[in-house]
Amino acid sequence: MRTRDEGKVSVQETPEYGLIDAIESASEAFVIWDAEDRMVFCNSRYKSFFAEPEKVCPGVRFDSLVEMNIAHTSVAEISLLPAGWDPDQYRRARLDCHNLARDTFIQLRDGRWLQSCERRTREGGVVGVYTDITERKRAEEALAASKRAAEEANLAKSRFLAAASHDLRQPLHAVGILVSALSARLEDERQKEIAGQIGDCLETVSSLFDALLDISKLDAGVVAPAFAPVPLGPLLKALRREFTPLAERKGLRLTVLDSRLAVRSDAAMLGRILRNFLSNAIKYTESGGVLLGVRRRGESLRIDVIDNGPGFDPAEAEAVFREFHRLEGTAAQQGIGLGLSIADRLARLLEHRLEVATQPGAGARFSLHAAPAEAPTAAAVPMQTPRRVLSGRRLLLIDDDPEIRRAALLLFEGWGCHCAAASGLEDAAAALACLDGPPEAMIVDYHLKHGRTGDWVAARITENLGAPVPTVMVTGETAPELLQKVQGLGFPVLHKPLQPMRLRAVLQHLLG
Repeated sequence: MRTRDEGKVSVQETPEYGLIDAIESASEAFVIWDAEDRMVFCNSRYKSFFAEPEKVCPGVRFDSLVEMNIAHTSVAEISLLPAGWDPDQYRRARLDCHNLARDTFIQLRDGRWLQSCERRTREGGVVGVYTDITERKRAEEALAASKRAAEEANLAKSRFLAAASHDLRQPLHAVGILVSALSARLEDERQKEIAGQIGDCLETVSSLFDALLDISKLDAGVVAPAFAPVPLGPLLKALRREFTPLAERKGLRLTVLDSRLAVRSDAAMLGRILRNFLSNAIKYTESGGVLLGVRRRGESLRIDVIDNGPGFDPAEAEAVFREFHRLEGTAAQQGIGLGLSIADRLARLLEHRLEVATQPGAGARFSLHAAPAEAPTAAAVPMQTPRRVLSGRRLLLIDDDPEIRRAALLLFEGWGCHCAAASGLEDAAAALACLDGPPEAMIVDYHLKHGRTGDWVAARITENLGAPVPTVMVTGETAPELLQKVQGLGFPVLHKPLQPMRLRAVLQHLLG
C-alpha cells in the first residue's frame, strides 16, 4: 500500500472507505443485493443475525440465507406467518416480502425483534436496513399485559359486585314489599310516619343497588337510547315535585325554571342524569339553594344544576366522573361514588356533553349540552286511577322464596287484586285453581329452584292455558352476561329490591 510520502492516497482515506466504516459502525444491520439477488455488501451487524456468519459474504444468494434460517430454525416469527413454525410458509412469506421490498417484522429464536426495511435500487437490486426493536416490543408487550390485567380486574370487580348485589337484593326485596303492604294498612299517623321513615331508608339502600345495577347494565351493553324529541317542561315539573320535599327537609330552596324547549334525547336516561345532578347538589349544599334551568348556548341547549354549596377544586372536574370517586366531606359518606360515573356514561350514549364549573367555597354548576328538537304536541289521554286499573284483576306470582310470596300477596290484596302464588311449575296448577279464571298477568322471578328460569316456567304455563298472559320478569341478577340474556327475553324486566310503585306502574300499563 502506498503512502502520502510516495505521492499516493491510502485506501483508508478514500470516500468509499469512509462510507463503509460508517456503515460498519452503525447500530443497524445493513445489506445490499444486486439485481440477481446476490449479496454485494453487508456489515458485521447483519452477519450476527445468522447461525453461520462466515457464510454470509459477498456473492451469496438471498434464498441461500433463507434456507440457512430454515436449517437452523433461526427465525421464530415474521409478518404474515401464522402461529406455529412451518418451513414452507416461512420460505414463501420471506421471499415475497423481499421481492416486493416491503417492511417486515422478524423475531429471532433468541428473542430479539428486528424491523426489516427493504427498498429497490435503480439498478433493480435491494438495499436493506434492519433495526433491533426488541426494547420497543417489550414495552408494547408490557403495556398490553397491563391493559389485560386492568380489564381482568374490571371484570373481577363486576363479578364481585354482581354476586354481592344479588345476595343482598333478595332480603331487601321482601322487606320493601312488606313495608309497602304494611303502610297501606296503617291508620295511626305516628305509625305511618315510622313506616315512612323505614321506607326512606330502604329507598336509600335501593338507590345504592340501582347504581351498581346501572354500572352492570352499561358494562353488559344492554342500555340502548330511544331517541325522540323530549319536552323539557314536563320533565322539569316532575323533578320539582320529586326533589322539593328532599330540599325542604334540609332547609334549602329549590328553584326550577319552567321551559317550553325540547331536546333530542331519551327521556328516561336524561331524567337519570338530571336526578343525579340534583341529588348531589342537595346532598352537598348545607344552606342556601339549588337552581335547575335551561338556556340556549349557540346551536345547543344547556341544562344547568347550580348550587351554592362548598364547591371543589376545578382540577377534580374530570375525576368526579370516575367510578368510586368521592369528594371530601361528610356528605360524601352517603354514596359509593358511582352516580356521576353513570351520568357520564349515559351522556356519552346520548351524545350529550357534560360540563362542570366550580371553585372552592363558590358552589358548583353541573351542565348538560344537548341538541334542540321540536316539542311534540301532547294529546290529552284519559287516565284511570291505579285502584280502578288493578282492582279485581287476577294476578299469578311465581317465586321460590316463601317470604317474598307472602309479602307480595299482602301487597296485591292491598291493591284490590285477586292473587295466587306458586314456587314453580310443579305447584302452579294448584295456585291457578285458587283464581276465579285464568290470570290476567304474571309476575315471575327469573331464577327459580331446580335450575329453571322464569321465562321457561312462564312459557309452560301459557302453553297449558292455551293463551298468552302478560308477564313481568323480576330478577336480582346484575352480572353483565345474565343481564343481556334477561333483557333479550321480550318481557318487561324489574330488578330487586323491587319498588312496589314501579311494579304497579308496569301492571297498569300491561292491563290498562
